Amino acid sequence: MIETGLARTADGQVIYEPDGKVLRQFLRDRSHIAIIRGPVGSGTSVGCCMRAYSHALEQRPQRDGKRRTRGIVIRDSYPNLRNTTIRTWLEWFPVEQYGRFFWDRPCRHEIRIGDVELDVIFLSLDDEGDVAKCRSMEFTWAWFNELEYTRKLLFDEVESRTGRYPAMKDGGATWHGVIADMNAPDETHWLPKMTGEVSFDPDDDDEEVQMAGLPVGWAYFVQPPALLEIRERSRVVGYRVNPEAENTKWLPPHFYEEKSRGKSKAWIDSRLRNQITFVIDGSAVFKGFNPDTHISPEILKPVRDHEVVIGVDFGFGRPAAVCGQVIDGRIYIQYEFRRYNTSAAGFAPEFKRFLERTYAGHRFRIWGDPKGQDRGQADGRTSYDVFDFNGLPVTAAPVKMNAWETRVAVVEFVLNDGTGGFPRFQLSPGNCPTLKAAMCGRYHIKKNQAGDPKPFKDKFSDIADALQYLLLGIGEGRTMIGLEAATRAVVARTTHQPGRWRLGARKVS
Repeated sequence: MIETGLARTADGQVIYEPDGKVLRQFLRDRSHIAIIRGPVGSGTSVGCCMRAYSHALEQRPQRDGKRRTRGIVIRDSYPNLRNTTIRTWLEWFPVEQYGRFFWDRPCRHEIRIGDVELDVIFLSLDDEGDVAKCRSMEFTWAWFNELEYTRKLLFDEVESRTGRYPAMKDGGATWHGVIADMNAPDETHWLPKMTGEVSFDPDDDDEEVQMAGLPVGWAYFVQPPALLEIRERSRVVGYRVNPEAENTKWLPPHFYEEKSRGKSKAWIDSRLRNQITFVIDGSAVFKGFNPDTHISPEILKPVRDHEVVIGVDFGFGRPAAVCGQVIDGRIYIQYEFRRYNTSAAGFAPEFKRFLERTYAGHRFRIWGDPKGQDRGQADGRTSYDVFDFNGLPVTAAPVKMNAWETRVAVVEFVLNDGTGGFPRFQLSPGNCPTLKAAMCGRYHIKKNQAGDPKPFKDKFSDIADALQYLLLGIGEGRTMIGLEAATRAVVARTTHQPGRWRLGARKVS
């Protein structure tokens, strides 16, 4: 319902007042495709209504002075379309003021007010068979309501029909494109794979995602979580309203507190905390990881005059590396680097080039999986030999028998440790998508055939292992048991000249 306290114009039209920084940015945006993701009640649907109407107001008049546009509003089913999307639309654009609404399928609203002529069609699209519904249609813009339920194929098909009205002979569209709102989807959705919020690998053969990274002309807006977790060590004991939550001005008192009661943590994370949820078949390994505190609010970049620390897992055809820096006692994980279907011989030179580009001029130390010292059957060389040949000296991480329990305990120790009132562990939000997913639960424990609980081996365990070797290498294992860090590793340095490396022969503590 529209709040009664909203201001109105002299002729009774409601004046919309967005409440929130991200919401205002979305409303001002004029990208060809603009998507906003937020918690329940954060005002995204109303924001899309306002954007749709603002584009009608901005349209250049035709020769007769009329501003003509045509839009389509998409939802996953007709009941949802009628009971939520259309209801919201008509609350802001009532027929008494804006024009007649036709309830025959597909529903449509003919807005005729002043010089504005806006036709809006409301259509349900649920599966690939619905594509034919829009192939003969021509629109100025499209709005996908609740995009988390939309297949990429349907999205692409509808987008291809935008910019077709008004015709170029009549002046064309001043702006055309797609707007969309959504709650946080799970990791299987195509959008977080494109944005890098979850891991995307061409080798996964994802039919809906052909590229990582948003294309030119796309804009993506993520609102703050409505609730923040209250934790005692690694356990969530409650929630509090985020002071930066948006649209709270127009919500009833205690709205989010009431919505969280009786809900599962997964539901709260997705719908109220605006977090990408991860499908976990088992028990998450890292209980102490908290996205609100352990994920940096900004992209982490290399800091000059600080050495780079690296953990490497050689894997079984899935080598992975984690890179970061330790600054003032805090551990900043800045990049991950992974490859599929390759050996150490293929991985090492590519990783070398990555370090040359990313950390030019920095000293670095590398710790790896102790099993990397096993000799290969083909040529007798170890993974360590291969890395050393490429100017990447690796030291075995200090862990007896490579015990995964010890390695996991070290990560948990760091996650629950702090310095100066801040968590010691910080993960770059954009450069480590696979590690982020692993920390959020994709690195999980399942019982093996013998009935023993073990971490499931996949790309998430590979990257998590690399992090474990890094933390052990910088001495966190000894710190955990109250001893001074005494880890030694060969130091190497990149130069500013691509392709030139200098190895340091000395060992450092």
